[in-house]
Amino acid sequence: MTKIPEVEAWPWDDFVDYFRGVWKPGEHVASIAPTGAGKSTFVVSLLQKCRRFVLAFDPKGGDSTLRGSGWPRLPEWPPPRKVYDDMAKGIPQRFIVGPATRTVADLPIQRGTFSKALNGAFDNGGWTVYVDELQLAADRRMMNLATHVERMLISARDKEISVVTAYQRPANVPRTASDQSTWIAVAFTRDRDVVDRLAEMLGRPKPEIRGAIDALDPYCWLVVGRNPRLPMMITRPGEITRKREDVPA
Repeated sequence: MTKIPEVEAWPWDDFVDYFRGVWKPGEHVASIAPTGAGKSTFVVSLLQKCRRFVLAFDPKGGDSTLRGSGWPRLPEWPPPRKVYDDMAKGIPQRFIVGPATRTVADLPIQRGTFSKALNGAFDNGGWTVYVDELQLAADRRMMNLATHVERMLISARDKEISVVTAYQRPANVPRTASDQSTWIAVAFTRDRDVVDRLAEMLGRPKPEIRGAIDALDPYCWLVVGRNPRLPMMITRPGEITRKREDVPA
């Protein structure tokens, strides 16, 4: 018989108030879900509420959810000097990184911008880096950025850089994306490999993870930390907002 674990249902606003306090700079988050489950919506909503300084890497070169965030696009790196001046004042700075791509010929430009921005973010510190569709960013035939992302996942904690990754299956991305994450967010899936890998990553029994995932409604998320003393939470993000004052001082 499948064990139904003890999970807590949190309204979105209560969840982000709590998560803002427990998600420390330098801690990473992995968002894992099938296509169409709302990975980008979940992450953008979370970052809008919980992080002031965000660089969102868009391997698709025009993701509709990222566009809907209202965040301006940085087609080149480095950003204008004013960005760092505003960061020093605590003014939120959230950007989509890289040019919008329309053809295969645009990929080398996008790849070069991503590489410079990842290195720049690592050197500068203080950013939360969101890599959407990590499987595309890591694929050698596409962005070929696996080494850059792994370096940041492993070494960026001392610089208080948090990395948020979004992908469909752990098997499709570098293992560090899940192994180095303090928090795992997952939507409903029937993929046994995903469930088994999540249980391994979190050190929890497979039936417990399976039972929690089976309890998820569409567009709801199970958020689990590596600390077993913290609750397993189910939540559903609200509407993406364009407000820049969401993160309190």
